[in-house]
Formats: sequence, C-alpha cells, structure tokens
Amino acid sequence: MHAVRNISLCTKDCLCLYVCPTGATNTETGQIDASKCLEGCRACVDACPSHAIFLLPEIFPQQRDKDVRVKNALLALMKSKIVQEEIADYIHKTTDNLVLRKLAKAFSVSNRLQAEDLWREAGYMLPQGRLVQKFLQSLLENEQSAGFPKESVEKLLRMIEQDKSGIRKDEGGQKMQENKTLANLMEAFAGESQANRKYLAYAKKAEKDGKLNAAKLFKAASDAETIHALKHFEVAGKVASTADNLKDAVAGEIHEYKDMYPDFLKEAEATGNKAAALSFTFAMKAEEVHARLYKEALENLEQTEEIFYYLCPVCGNIEKSIPEKCSICGVPGDKFIKY
Repeated sequence: MHAVRNISLCTKDCLCLYVCPTGATNTETGQIDASKCLEGCRACVDACPSHAIFLLPEIFPQQRDKDVRVKNALLALMKSKIVQEEIADYIHKTTDNLVLRKLAKAFSVSNRLQAEDLWREAGYMLPQGRLVQKFLQSLLENEQSAGFPKESVEKLLRMIEQDKSGIRKDEGGQKMQENKTLANLMEAFAGESQANRKYLAYAKKAEKDGKLNAAKLFKAASDAETIHALKHFEVAGKVASTADNLKDAVAGEIHEYKDMYPDFLKEAEATGNKAAALSFTFAMKAEEVHARLYKEALENLEQTEEIFYYLCPVCGNIEKSIPEKCSICGVPGDKFIKY
C-alpha cells in the first residue's frame, strides 16, 4: 500500500513533509510520489492532523452488489449530509461569532467526510466499481478543458480492466450487460415510484389552489408512472410468491423503523427541523406496525376469513379495527379509511 493525499481535506499543516523518510510527500502537485513511498510506512498518515492522507491498496477486491433498499438508504443519508454541509458552510461564511464560525467549519468537514463515506459505500467511489468506470469513460467521451490528463484517465481504465481481482468483462460482456440492465430497471423503478408520489402531491396542491385541469393532469401522470414502475419491477424479476413478497416486506419495514428513520430523526432534531422530525416519527412508528401486520399475514397466509384494515390518513398507521383514535398521531377513528 502507498499513501495518497486528499487535497480537498488538506489543511496545509505540512507535518507530512517532515516525517516522510523519502521525501515522497514533498511534490509540486500536492500528490504523494508513489514511486518513493515506502510500502506500509504510514508515517504521514499518522502525522496528518486533518486526516487527508490514507493508504491505498494496490489491488482492490471485487465490488459487492448491494440491495437496492440499502443503496437508496445510503444515498438518502448522503444527500442529508450534503444539505447539512451546505448549511454549516453558510453559517461559517456569514456569522460574526468566532466560536460559531469554528463550530460550523467543523460540522461542514464532518458532514463532508460522512457524505463521502456513504457515497463510497453506495458504490459510487470505489476505484474498481462499474460506476467509476462509467464516469472515467464519460470524461474521455466529452470535451474537457485544456490540460485535462487524458492519458492518466486512459491508464486508469486499462488498470481497472486488467485487474483480475476487480471488475472485468465476462465472455462477450453478456453477464455484465445483464447486470447493468437489471440495475437500470431498478433505478427506473425507483425514479417512476418517486414521480408517482410527487405528482400526487402536486395534484393535491393544484386542487387546493382551484387549478382542476392541472390537478387532473398530475393524477393521470401519476397513474402513468405507476404503470411504468410496476412493469419495470416485474421485468426485473422482483415479484415472487406471496409468501416471499411478505418476507421481503417485513425485512423492508424492519430496516426502515430500526435503521433508517432513527438516523433521519436524529439529524432532523439536530438541525431543529421540527416538521421533518414529526414526519419521520410518524413514519417510523407506522412502519413498525406495518412489519407486525406483514408478519401476521405471513403466519396466517392460508386463512380464508376476510380481514379488513383501517388506515390513518395522517400518519399511515394501520389497524385491524376502527380505533377510538390513532395510537400514533391521535386522529379520531372515524377518519380512518377502510380497506
């Protein structure tokens, strides 16, 4: 392993220049000279106060595919970290309070590091990843400014393709193409699903504003996006037996109320966003109910007696009988919707 410097994190403390026994850290470009770097030395890594230097392995393991739900959760967290970084940057640039300025700078750097880690874990920053290959290829295909290191990008692509322990093409590229198509289907499914919900929200707003023609168009488009999403999901082979679908639903709901929403809630509370915190709280508690109901349905799958479900229109809580009031948000039971 040789050392690599992340220029964006470097605070120019320059301790690395003094501890390096070979002078590999002292370069005009700011990058560490790999030809001089001693294998596994890490003197500069340990000395850097801004954690801008790390060891880079010569050979990377093959990228592991992630479940689309895990990937989407990582990306959602990453986006929230970016927003927090921007907020901290704004405070740092505008406040006259020296202590607050320093604190905001620390928060900015912290959120940037977390966003980069989440981005990497989602598969977008792994040197051996397909997305990195696609990004490098796009750099070659599009016009770049003068001084663009085209030869370096071409070399990186060759290294990735030749690395037997990394991502490589199968015979005829068939398997890779199939995997990419599946990924495209799931990305399209996620996009269409979000568009469906978005257009429904737009339709409600248009109705409230008295713009009925726009509301009808949004509703029609919402249904159209649902058609697209369902077809993409079906073609991707994600619709299994009812028992397997219930198991998948249980896993998804458990992930949301145990792992995803608690972190979202903490971040919302930390930033003082009470509306988001309340939205996350309602959803988190409702998802726990959903998980329990899915488990019950799975255990009683062969039951033929008809069951009715009642939905709270405010928080999404579901009951098997009409309650006096919602156990999560307190909405009167007569407002529940029967299914």
